[in-house]
Amino acid sequence: MAVSIRESVVVRRDVDLVAKIATDPRTLLPMVGGFGRFEPLRVDAVGCGEWDLFIDIGVTHVGGRVVVSQPDPRSLAWLAVRGTRHQVELTVEPHPQGAQVTMAMRLELAGGVSGWIGERLARGVSARHLVAGLEQLRHHLEHEI
Repeated sequence: MAVSIRESVVVRRDVDLVAKIATDPRTLLPMVGGFGRFEPLRVDAVGCGEWDLFIDIGVTHVGGRVVVSQPDPRSLAWLAVRGTRHQVELTVEPHPQGAQVTMAMRLELAGGVSGWIGERLARGVSARHLVAGLEQLRHHLEHEI
């Protein structure tokens, strides 16, 4: 079993500017406070490639090695290749007020019943991390650039 979380925010800036900043993992990851530890390992000039990424779920760090990709100029994705099974997709779409940024996360914890309980607890914490990270991104784009 797995949990899925999807959160969005509207940024009142040009969609192409928002996409340029939001799809750069070197800029995005430090803004999402719930991604407690992250380190680029083998990445290209735009930050795509292998990262070690750990998400704070309460006092526990879940995650491991992920491969970050940019499927198109308005999206960013990563998929776990070692450690806790999870994947994240970020998309930037036009919106009447500027751009809508959406992050979707899927998280699967091992352990049968204890994993199922952990997933339910992780859902709320992870959703708050995504909302806080998206709000940080929005604030950065609307007020700091």
